[in-house]
Amino acid sequence: MYNTLIRNIIRFVVLVIMQVLVFDNIRFGSYIHPYVYVLFVMLLPFNFTKARLLIDGFLIGMAVDIFSGTPGLNAAATVFMAFMRPYIIGLTTRQSDIEGKNFPTVTEMGLQWFAIYGILLLLLHNLVLFWLEAFSIKLFGLILLETLLSSIVSLLIILLIIYLFKPIKK
Repeated sequence: MYNTLIRNIIRFVVLVIMQVLVFDNIRFGSYIHPYVYVLFVMLLPFNFTKARLLIDGFLIGMAVDIFSGTPGLNAAATVFMAFMRPYIIGLTTRQSDIEGKNFPTVTEMGLQWFAIYGILLLLLHNLVLFWLEAFSIKLFGLILLETLLSSIVSLLIILLIIYLFKPIKK
């Protein structure tokens, strides 16, 4: 429990710093915006309550909002993503597949599962974020394009981060 808390605090701080100082300043074009801070919510333990997921999602989203100057946009999108996370896990796995497993990681669940899980959560997060940012139904086509491209690039960067910082098995 204590080890998980320390790991989550470190992950929270590192992902917020990476998002604000690195990824918010990277532009791959006008429609691609990588969001890696959502990895924090993705990697929270399976046994977290819905309330805990929502609180943690709000905290990391608000932290990014504070440093990025986007009042509540990331917080709203991340809370929605955290709200949908149990449903996405239920959609992509059977209960028997997660019994005895603590975290939704590539190591415990496999790359294929994590890629599907990750892209679904990223699509939900980015759709809400870009829709709130544009706040117009007229731009729905552009919002969908931006959501799709940003989600794919974000997932690729997240997978790269996971493999770069994967603990070495002894």
